Parts: sequence; structure tokens; C-alpha cells
Amino acid sequence: MECARIRLPSLSMVLVMITMTALLPNRTTAALIDLGHSYRFGTTTCWNPTQRFNIFDVHTGPGPNGVFITESFSTPEHCGTHLDAPFHFNPTGWKLQDIPLHRTVAEGVHVNVSSEVNGNGDFLLTVNHLKAWEQANGPLPSRSVILVNFGWAHKYGDRQSYYNGLQEPYRFPGLSREAAQWIVDSGKVYGVGVDGPSVDAGRSTSYEAHGVLSRANLYNLENVALNGTTLPPRGFKLVVQPVKIVGGTGGPVRILAFTKGAFE
Repeated sequence: MECARIRLPSLSMVLVMITMTALLPNRTTAALIDLGHSYRFGTTTCWNPTQRFNIFDVHTGPGPNGVFITESFSTPEHCGTHLDAPFHFNPTGWKLQDIPLHRTVAEGVHVNVSSEVNGNGDFLLTVNHLKAWEQANGPLPSRSVILVNFGWAHKYGDRQSYYNGLQEPYRFPGLSREAAQWIVDSGKVYGVGVDGPSVDAGRSTSYEAHGVLSRANLYNLENVALNGTTLPPRGFKLVVQPVKIVGGTGGPVRILAFTKGAFE
């Protein structure tokens, strides 16, 4: 089991920052940023087009404020903004509950290639893109999570546009196997996130990026809401909190980014 010391802000500080962020006007750079798409009844951004997030068994009754309400919900593990545990593509990898807690609080890295992608569903992130990021921003920080911005998140919610089709083979950007291996070989990265449906490109049939990352016990974040974000290339923190499913191959995740000075 890996051990690391991490310094977390107090609960009161977190609550204050959430409140301050909520008061900021639209389009204003926030110190605390939610990088998750909202779940809603009928959400269909799941790999299997027949699966979706559902609300059911809604019950109401008398309560102290006039009424109480309870609901049930169901969802696939890999739907909406979610985390892939290494176990998803590696039978000896960490399951969802096995991911060390300190790996869910990390240095953020924002690799924005949206201008190069420009809507190209066949785009692959290469080692050269990652090296170019380092040349411009310095070496990857240790204990980091890389978020790759393909400029794809604004398509979320329209399955035809987001997947570039209603059935496989799909066409959306992803990582090359070589880029995934470069990330692993750096020894600095806990996880990789993308603003599309998968870390592998839509046309992939071998899922090599998944394979490389999961063998090294790196987790993936998929369907990350990077549309309209003001994240810098580096200098921010990430808190990655998936639902704790024992034995899970993945699950819904809340991802928070906060910039330097957010809790000062």
C-alpha cells in the first residue's frame, strides 16, 4: 500500500469557497471549478446506447414542511462523467475501492489541443503533443492527473455528434498507445482524463491506451466537462471522488479543480 502525506483544506474553508464561487457571475473565472456533467433522467451518454441514467420509484408523503420526497436511480458504471478503475481493463488492477486515497488529490495538468483537433474525429494525441506541452510549461509535475481537452465536451448530450454516429465504429479523438506509454514511463501521473467518451479514439478496436494505462494502475476520467473552463496549463489542484463501489470497474465521479490561492 502506498503512503503519502497530503495537506487538505479544512471543511469550513471548502464550504466558504463553494459559497464564494456560487456568487460569481457567469463567465467569470472561478477559484473552484466543477468538471463534471450533470446526471439527469434519461442521460444516454453511456457506451452502450441502450443504457442510460434513470430515476424511478418516486414517492411522496406528508412531512414537516408539507411533503417528503424519495427517489431511486440506476446507472451503468461507465456513464456520464465517470472514472475507469484499472480493473476495467486489467484483471489484476485496482478495483474502484482499491485506488489509494492520496491518488484522488493531485496536481492538475491541462493539455489543450482543441485548436488542433478542430472537430476532427480521427485526431490522436501523440507523444509530440505532450513534449510540446512540457516545452511550453515545464516538466510534468509529480503526483499529477492529466486532463486532455479535445474541444469535444460541448457536444455532450447529443449522442450523434458526440460519438459521430449512433453505432460503432465511432469517431472521436483519443490517445495514441505511444502517448499513453509516455505518460506511464514518466512515473509522475496518477490518472488521465478526456473530454470525450473514451481515452481511446472512437475508431479503436484494441483499446491500447486503456491497456497501457490500466497495466500501470492509472485510472481514467471520461466525459470530463472541459467546455468553457478557464483552467491554466498547470498550477491547479484536482480532487477526484468516485462513488465507492466495492469490486467496481468504475463509477460516477465528481471532479473539482481549484486554482492556487483558492483557500487562502
